Amino acid sequence: MLELYLFINPIGTSCFNSEQNILRLAEVLKDQLKFRFIPFINLETISSMMVENSLPLNNLNLRNLLFQKAYQASLDYKAALFQGKKRGREFLLNLQQEIFENNISYCDQLVQQIAITSHLDWEMFTNDRRSNFTANSFRQDLQMAAEMKVHSYPTIVIYNLEGIDCGVSLTECNSYQLLEDLCNGKLNDLLINQDNSKNQNIPHLHTL
Repeated sequence: MLELYLFINPIGTSCFNSEQNILRLAEVLKDQLKFRFIPFINLETISSMMVENSLPLNNLNLRNLLFQKAYQASLDYKAALFQGKKRGREFLLNLQQEIFENNISYCDQLVQQIAITSHLDWEMFTNDRRSNFTANSFRQDLQMAAEMKVHSYPTIVIYNLEGIDCGVSLTECNSYQLLEDLCNGKLNDLLINQDNSKNQNIPHLHTL
């Protein structure tokens, strides 16, 4: 079975499309694919958010505000996942839809609305989103990202590709067809024969 990890910033614009592609792929591959959406932020991801939103990179107050929002959104997603993967994913997608499609800013009021809409236990969720346990769980996600050499979002890491005896990383991918080709082994020759330091055909695709 393929194991796929998508590292995301929950309030990063470019991640929403990647998530939709993976959900679509899961419908096609069904029992052949196991996947997780994993929250990930660092200084580079905050810079990416500022570029996405045409914000000045030298505004430190704004940078700190975005970091706090991305960090809390990551904890909120983790807290939602404690009530089940399906509900956690529903919370994430509903939150992103309001932010990206309806242009509603991330805030506590929106989080409460989405939590209730996603059928979460509000009292449990409120406690979990502020707990040390949730913060520690998120730190474990960041450690996993470091081990998989993830530096930016969205990054896809796939294991158990037939004919490939290591993990494969794909960053900045908005193409469903490219993702499907990768999972179906159509890019194996490219992966096996590539120079890992420089892939001229698909520069964001490499083995781990």
